[in-house]
Amino acid sequence: MSAVTMLVEDDIESIVYGYLRERFPPLADCDADTPLIETGALDSLGFLELMMFLSEKFGIELTDDDFDPSNLETPGSIIAFIRRNTR
Repeated sequence: MSAVTMLVEDDIESIVYGYLRERFPPLADCDADTPLIETGALDSLGFLELMMFLSEKFGIELTDDDFDPSNLETPGSIIAFIRRNTR
């Protein structure tokens, strides 16, 4: 069992929120439904950086299909994306 599969749900959420708040200061008060792309908090470079972070941190092997903005619309959609790709 990999370290990623041993993460509990709270760990995934804590890591995602911690990264968003540290890397993107306007997201300091974000919650699961905070729009990330629509509001401009996450631009194209931020989108790419976030995808690379998720790949490295959670061991997700990214495909072209993963670079769909719907995977990163909100912190909640990011967490759901991680759960789908680490089981």
